[in-house]
Amino acid sequence: MSSVINGLIVAGAAILSARLYFSGLHRRYRAFFLFLIFFALQNVSVAVFTSKSEAYQKVWVLSQPIEWFLSVWVVLELYSLVLKDYRGLYTVGRWSLMVAIAAGLLASCISLILPLRYTHQGHLMAYYYVAERAINFSLVVFLVTILVLLTRYPITLNRNTIVHSVVFSIYFLAITTVYLLLTTRGYGMIQIAGYITQAVNLGALGTWLVMLNRAGEQRPQRLRPAWMPGGEEKLLSQLNSLNVALLRVTRA
Repeated sequence: MSSVINGLIVAGAAILSARLYFSGLHRRYRAFFLFLIFFALQNVSVAVFTSKSEAYQKVWVLSQPIEWFLSVWVVLELYSLVLKDYRGLYTVGRWSLMVAIAAGLLASCISLILPLRYTHQGHLMAYYYVAERAINFSLVVFLVTILVLLTRYPITLNRNTIVHSVVFSIYFLAITTVYLLLTTRGYGMIQIAGYITQAVNLGALGTWLVMLNRAGEQRPQRLRPAWMPGGEEKLLSQLNSLNVALLRVTRA
C-alpha cells in the first residue's frame, strides 16, 4: 500500500512539473519547478530501499541538504512574488530568514549535546532530523508571516500566488511536526511519520494540481476576508510607509 501511495506522489509531482513547464509557469515559479523535479527523483530513488537499509540512509543523507536549499529558495521566491511592490519588506525578510535558519541550526547543534532519542538508524540520521526540524520551522515562521500580511493588509495578488502561499505554509508546518515527533519520540514514530508525510504530500500535490494553472495568473484575489473592518487606504498607507522606511535602512 505504501509503495502505491509513493507511486501516486511521484506521478503527481511529475504531472505538476509538466504542467508548469508546458504552461510557461516554470519561468515564474522557477524554484518551485526545480523543487518538484527533485522531489519526484528523490522519492523514486528511496522507493527501492527500505527505511532501515544502509542504502536508504546514504541516499537520504546525500539528497536532503539539496531539499533544504530548494525549500529555502521556494520560500524566498514566494516572498518575492508577494512583496514584489514592497522591496524594503522583501529585503529585510530575506536577510531575516537567513539569520533565523542559522540561529535554528545553531540551537539544534547545542541541543545535540543533551541526551537524544536515536532512531535505530544511526546518530547521523538523528542529527539530520533535528536539522530538518530547525530549517522547516524557520520556513514555517516566514510563510505564516506572509499569510499574516495577506490577511491583515488588502494586498491584491493573483490566485496562484495566494494558493501557493497557503499550501506551502500548511505543508511545511505538517512536515515540521513530523520531524518534531521523530526527534522527541524516536524510532517508534517512524512508521506513523511516514504515513503522515505521505498524506501531506498527496494533499499538497492534489491542491496544486487543481488550483495552480495558467488561468490563476489572471485572476486577482485577496486573502483578506471581506468581513474584516475597512480602512483599506489607511492600511495600505501604513504598509507603504513601513516599506519606504525599511528600504532606506537597507540602502543606507
